[in-house]
Amino acid sequence: MTKEKAKKLLAKAPKNPGIYFFWEGPTITYVGKATVLRNRLLSYFSGKERDPRKHTMTERSTRITWKTLSSPIEALVAEASYIKKYHPHYNVTLRDDKHYFYVGFTNQDCPRLFLTHQPHKTGGATYIGPFTEGRPLKEALKFLRRVFPYCTHRDLPKNCLWHTLGLCPLSAEPTAEEIRTGRENAKALQAILSGKRKGLLIQLRKDMQQASHAEDYERAALLRDRITALQNIFEHAPILFREEYAPKDKNAALREIPESLAAHFPKKHVSEWRIEGYDISNIQGHEATGSLVSFLGNTPDKKHYKRFRIKTVEGANDVAMMKEVLGRRLMHQNDWPLPDIFLIDGGRPQINAANNTVLEWKKLTGETKKAPLIIGLAKRNEELYLTTEKKPYRLSKSHQILLMFMRVRDEAHRFAKAYHSKLHNRAALRE
Repeated sequence: MTKEKAKKLLAKAPKNPGIYFFWEGPTITYVGKATVLRNRLLSYFSGKERDPRKHTMTERSTRITWKTLSSPIEALVAEASYIKKYHPHYNVTLRDDKHYFYVGFTNQDCPRLFLTHQPHKTGGATYIGPFTEGRPLKEALKFLRRVFPYCTHRDLPKNCLWHTLGLCPLSAEPTAEEIRTGRENAKALQAILSGKRKGLLIQLRKDMQQASHAEDYERAALLRDRITALQNIFEHAPILFREEYAPKDKNAALREIPESLAAHFPKKHVSEWRIEGYDISNIQGHEATGSLVSFLGNTPDKKHYKRFRIKTVEGANDVAMMKEVLGRRLMHQNDWPLPDIFLIDGGRPQINAANNTVLEWKKLTGETKKAPLIIGLAKRNEELYLTTEKKPYRLSKSHQILLMFMRVRDEAHRFAKAYHSKLHNRAALRE
């Protein structure tokens, strides 16, 4: 295919995540993935490609097709599926002495997850793959681990940091419930990595309904949160992956934002915004907890994470609990420097409570400095609420600013839930 013909064709390619195919006649000769299809495909014909084999591939190709998908994670999984199905010629020859990645699951009661270049070396394990690149695969597994915690250690350590963070199902002395959870999570991850996410979501919804009918509301709530988190990861994941061929315009993240909203944002680059995300976790008010997570732009700053055990609120009153958490945080403004943004999980009631807390704090302390911008992020439509604006703002679901806020919100939810589960388990043991 000539460069001119290709550029004319690829100018119509979408800017969505997806997979693409190079063809020679009726045969697929190469399968690739991209966060931005148009940018990735045009890069093959930019004149900057130095690999002679890729020149040969593009020149001999008779057509190029693509398939848009919801996120880079879905593209990662789809690419592996098509390579396994068609064994495209150039996917093999372009690897040289490099090897594809496979995700392995041991056959233990609670399967251990591991990455390998040599499938079937560990006897009795189940392998999913091949995956062409390690970094995107590891990124995907890192975010999936928040929804389906999995085990990676060969032996049970006395103090598993991953278990403490809620990212490993097994404690030092695992219970039957922890083993069952680890087995279920491994099965779910195998389904996701094999391209069976939709079937998994259907099953999770059925399990949630059954738990609700059986009045097992704690399990129903857990399944509901997993469904929501899984959907968020797949539908809003582009910001989680660094696209090598994406535009380098550092101001691109602020495009398509209403001026009235942009006027409130910090007057510095997005990567320098200090954001604190807050969330509350409780079941009918029992063992209620709050979380504070800290981000610098899109990067978590875990040394500044804080967790709170609710002390003054009885019953299921998330708004009052949020007010308590933020009030306790503000009393530490000298040793915990204030951020640029307080990101609150919720809409108008939550941000009004947060704003009242800030006003009370300023009155009590005589503080004259400008307080952090308060933003509420409501889950239903992913709308942004500000205390000074009557109507919420609704950005594109693929906008990097919104995706960044969603990542902070989801991390605050995970951190609060992990602490709540720890307290709930302690209470159950006391009983």
